[in-house]
Amino acid sequence: MNANVVRLSRIAVRLGIVVGAVALALSMGSVADAAQIAPGGSYVDDNDSIHEASIEAIAAEGITTGCNPPTNDRFCPTATVTREQMASFLVRALDLPPGTADFIDTADSIHASDIAALAEAGITKGCNPPTNDRFCPSATVTRAQMASFLVRGLGLPAGTASFTDVGDSIHASDISALAEAGITKGCNPPTNDRFCPQNPVTREQMASFLARGLELDTSPRIVVNPEMDLAGVALLTPEAEAVTQLSALFGTPTDDYLRGCPYIVYPPNLRMVRWGSLEAAIRIRDTGAGPTGLVGWRYALDGPDTAEPGGPLIEHIELPFGLELLDPIGDATAAGGSDIMTTDFPWTVVTFPYFTVEASGYIIDPAAPIDGVQQGYGFSCE
Repeated sequence: MNANVVRLSRIAVRLGIVVGAVALALSMGSVADAAQIAPGGSYVDDNDSIHEASIEAIAAEGITTGCNPPTNDRFCPTATVTREQMASFLVRALDLPPGTADFIDTADSIHASDIAALAEAGITKGCNPPTNDRFCPSATVTRAQMASFLVRGLGLPAGTASFTDVGDSIHASDISALAEAGITKGCNPPTNDRFCPQNPVTREQMASFLARGLELDTSPRIVVNPEMDLAGVALLTPEAEAVTQLSALFGTPTDDYLRGCPYIVYPPNLRMVRWGSLEAAIRIRDTGAGPTGLVGWRYALDGPDTAEPGGPLIEHIELPFGLELLDPIGDATAAGGSDIMTTDFPWTVVTFPYFTVEASGYIIDPAAPIDGVQQGYGFSCE
């Protein structure tokens, strides 16, 4: 790790200046160091996707393993889904047993066994009726076809929902059933009176369809990454917009108050908005310390292993380097962070170029559990 970055990180913890992208990214070597560090989360290419929570949810269930084996650190969210990929998604999602069904065009497919299982379960019949001796494994799945795959796989009952563009589709009844179950909302928000049946399904869209169909936990994930966004809300997002976006993600704040940072600043220059254990710092006026807007966030547990009500759960916080909340803080040092440092506050910390983890207490204890993480400004004011 670059020595300048470590030194500046330690100063940042004491003085409350921006840790990471706002200040450290301007110091020599910090950009290069951050570029070598994999961000949190399962994949490196889905941080800008509105479907990220669903992608993480299906990854946690083992429904997807990625798109670039053997590394598999990418999901390829905007790539279209092929019929053979759909087969594997559904076989994993539904835990289908092996099958003996055979098509004449799947022998060379790495998904051949999953295609056989899908056919055995009656979820696919083939792609060339009435013969149906072919599966067309590399063909792209349309939204209409996806509806039928899911309705058969999930055993959904008929529905009465309708869209203006599905009347001529042979999949119309399955599309209606999918909408009735709340698995699709439409394709033209906010009106959503169309389904776009012939549009191809992307991998990120498929993640959301599966997550809804399986009722997986798709609560917003907070992924600690060099960009230092908060669940996709970028640093320096203006005050009103930041609060609106974060409230849309996490619900009604559990607390909302003003403070000065440093404490001697008056009138207060920070608005602190809390959702349970999550607190966002929004600078509401420039006191010479930097620009206004969302400037940092902190997630700290209430007690040794409990998240405060009204906000994200422990499992929704994703740290890089294989770290997790409640791991020993000594693991953070072993993962490349600084030595464990005492602070003037009731926690000890280990710093990285773009984030800090903390453990309760003034005493350095490598076995103490990580019970907090922070990025940015506003939490260590003197």
